[in-house]
Amino acid sequence: MRKKLPLVEQWAWLLFAIALAYKIYACFQVPVVTSDVLRHLGYSSHALENNFAIYTTTADDFIPESWTRYWSEQPYIYPPTTLIFYYLFSLFHLGIFWVKAVLTLIDLGCTYLFYKHISKLAALLFFCAPVSLWYTSHEGQFEILQTLFIILNAISVKKQQWRLAGFWFAISVQVKQFGVLLLPWMLYEMWENRNEEHQSFINIVGKALQGLILGFIPFLAFYIQAPNLLFLPITSGSTLAYNPFAWNVLNRKLFDWNPKWLVLWNALFSYAPLIILIIVGIIAWKKRKFATSISTVPLTLFWFITKSLKWGQFWYTIVAPGFLFCLSRKSLIHLLLLLHLMQCLHSIVAIAIEPIGARESQSSFTLMNSCMFVCDLQRLGKRT
Repeated sequence: MRKKLPLVEQWAWLLFAIALAYKIYACFQVPVVTSDVLRHLGYSSHALENNFAIYTTTADDFIPESWTRYWSEQPYIYPPTTLIFYYLFSLFHLGIFWVKAVLTLIDLGCTYLFYKHISKLAALLFFCAPVSLWYTSHEGQFEILQTLFIILNAISVKKQQWRLAGFWFAISVQVKQFGVLLLPWMLYEMWENRNEEHQSFINIVGKALQGLILGFIPFLAFYIQAPNLLFLPITSGSTLAYNPFAWNVLNRKLFDWNPKWLVLWNALFSYAPLIILIIVGIIAWKKRKFATSISTVPLTLFWFITKSLKWGQFWYTIVAPGFLFCLSRKSLIHLLLLLHLMQCLHSIVAIAIEPIGARESQSSFTLMNSCMFVCDLQRLGKRT
């Protein structure tokens, strides 16, 4: 007879199954609070045109295609890894469902890495996080792609696979710039693992740079046309101000439609991990446990920058758990994952009741609905 699972594990598998069932269901649903996936698919359908000059254009350059109504005066600000990810869907005219299904599979892959390298509890807490349930599987936001590459980068560093670490670092930075936050920890680990008889610090850095170069070479044509493309989020010139995690909870202009209870919730669950990380880092430094102290730097920087952004969104926090792979204390990782699980009240309300706040227009909903499974945005509906 097969041994019966302990009650705790039975409940854990039940929670996992519920989360998985919801994610599968969500992949079939039309996004309701963001149409970003349409803009990604529309822009990426032109990715290789005009000698890779896509980063020198704005959406208005592709009028009358229907997707150009979204942020029409803005250039495409996401680096080449993201662009090519969406290009693979637009190339075969695959719609929103397929994008969300692949992102959900990536989410499942990250869960496996938490299970393999940290713990079953960490994997469960990560997989059940409402922010990913809603914004990855329902709304199709791509941050989980960067989470994956951050995790692979951190694992490679811990295994001292320096070329691979450099490669994953390059790929991560070219999904979204948050990947660069791993650099201080990476450099410290390189320094700590030097061995003058076999492998100097310069030698280790050289191997990492080899991987870094390999990670940039596939996208070289884009950089020839737009050398500044990694800085487009800073230089694109948007005057909008909105950040649900902003430092000053009294400045209502920064929170737009967010009700007070949501502002306070977001403040609590963004200040809390930041404070915990700072305390752990300081205590470890005073005890001369420098490796522990430096390992808190990437996630500390993530929260500091996220709270300081002029323009931020709920789904940015999907990236945060990736930086936990820099840490070694499982108790701290579990605590931060528990906070991550509770952090996005907006997603919890959207899943349990209905979305609150800003929603997409009916015309956007109709267009996305027609683009769920097969989608050729160069032909589907013209902008009026």
